[in-house]
Amino acid sequence: MGGGGAAAMAGGTSAAGTKASGGTTSGEQPSAGGSAGSASGHGGSAVEGGAANAGGSGGVNGGGGASGAAGSAGSGGATAGAGGAAGNAGAGGSGGSPSTGDISINDPVPGFASVSGGTTGGGKNLASAVTVNSMSALQNAAKGTNAAVILVEPGNYSGTLTLGSNKTIIGKRSGVTIAGNIAISGGDVKNVIIRNLAVRGNKCNSYEECKAGDDAVFIGNGAHHVWLDHLDIADGQDGNCDVTQGGDYVTVSWTQFHYTYAKEHRFSNLIAGSDDEPNSVGKLHITYMNSYWGERVDARQPRGRFGNVHMLNNYHKTGGSQIHGVGKDMALIAENNYYEEKLSIWTDMGSPRGWKGVGNEGTASNMNTSQGSVFQIPYSYTPLPASQVVKAVTSPKCGAGNSCILAN
Repeated sequence: MGGGGAAAMAGGTSAAGTKASGGTTSGEQPSAGGSAGSASGHGGSAVEGGAANAGGSGGVNGGGGASGAAGSAGSGGATAGAGGAAGNAGAGGSGGSPSTGDISINDPVPGFASVSGGTTGGGKNLASAVTVNSMSALQNAAKGTNAAVILVEPGNYSGTLTLGSNKTIIGKRSGVTIAGNIAISGGDVKNVIIRNLAVRGNKCNSYEECKAGDDAVFIGNGAHHVWLDHLDIADGQDGNCDVTQGGDYVTVSWTQFHYTYAKEHRFSNLIAGSDDEPNSVGKLHITYMNSYWGERVDARQPRGRFGNVHMLNNYHKTGGSQIHGVGKDMALIAENNYYEEKLSIWTDMGSPRGWKGVGNEGTASNMNTSQGSVFQIPYSYTPLPASQVVKAVTSPKCGAGNSCILAN
C-alpha cells in the first residue's frame, strides 16, 4: 500500500447498514495482483505462551502424557516352571489439558478486552449452552441482550450474523464457516466473544465494488468489549476486520487474515475510517496477539487513526506494500513479532502520536525503532520470544485460525 496521504475517503454504507465509513486512505491504491507468500505455516506444536492475565488461548494445550507400557511377562522356569508375574501397567502421564479439547469455555480473556470492566460474553456454563446447526438458528440465538453461550456445529452458514450483547459463540470443532459477514455494531452492543470459526466475505469484482462492500467482520458505532479468538478471516469485500466509529476494548487473538483470490482491494484491517471521526477520539483500544497476516494481504496490518494499538507475538508474511500504517493521533506498540517481509514495518500516514518497536525479529527493516510517544499497556502479559512466534502461530493444531476442538 503506498505510503500516501493522511486523509481518507469515506467508504459507502453497506446494504445491511452495519458498516460506517470504511474509508480508503488516499495513496492506498491497488498493487499489482501477484500472490504474496504462501500462507502455509510450519508444522509443530505451539509453544506455551501468549499473554498472561489474559492470555487468551495462549498456545496450544499440551497433550496428556503417554500411557506406560505393560510389563513383560516373566520367563518360564527351567522345566515347566510357573510363568513370571505380569509387569504392572505404566501409569498415565500427567500434564497438559484434557485430551477432549484445545480451547475451553474457561480460558481467560486477554488484552484490552480484559480491562475497564472486562469481557465475559455469555458466561461459562456449557450445560446451559444452545447448540445450532443452521444460519437462522444462529442468527436468532445471537439476538437481544440476554446472556447466551452458543455452540456451532461444523458446516457452512450463509448470510449476515448480527450480534447482540452478552454473547459467546464458539465453533465446536474446525469446519464452521460464515459465508458472508459478522456485524458487531452499536453503542448498546457490548460483551461479545466469538471463537473458533472462519469467515469468508462475499466475492466482489472491482476495486470500487469491494470498497463499497461489507467488511468480513465489523466492530464499531460504539460497540465495545469484544474478544475475537481463533478465527480464520478472509476475502472481506472492504476490510477483513475493521474497527471504526468508536469501537473500543477489542482483543483479536490467534486469528489468521488472508485473501483466497487476487482481487484489487486487499486492505485487511482498518482502525477508524477517516481523519474526521470524532466519536473515535479516546476510543479504539485494541490488542492483536498471536495472529497471522498471510497470503495476498496487500496493506493495513493494521492501518489506523486515534487508537492505542498493541501488536504482540504476531507473524507477518504477506509480501504486501504496507505493514503498519500509523495515522492521525494513533499510537502503536509492536512487541515480539516476527516480520517475514522486505520493507519497513512503519508507514507514517500523517500526524501520528507515535510508535515503538521492541523485541521484533525477521527480515523487515526498522523493526525496533521508535518515534514520538506511545502509551502504558494497562494489562499484564508474558510475551513469547519472537524466535518462537512462527512455530506457535502456524501450528496445525490450534494455531492461528479455526483448527481447535472445544473441551467439554
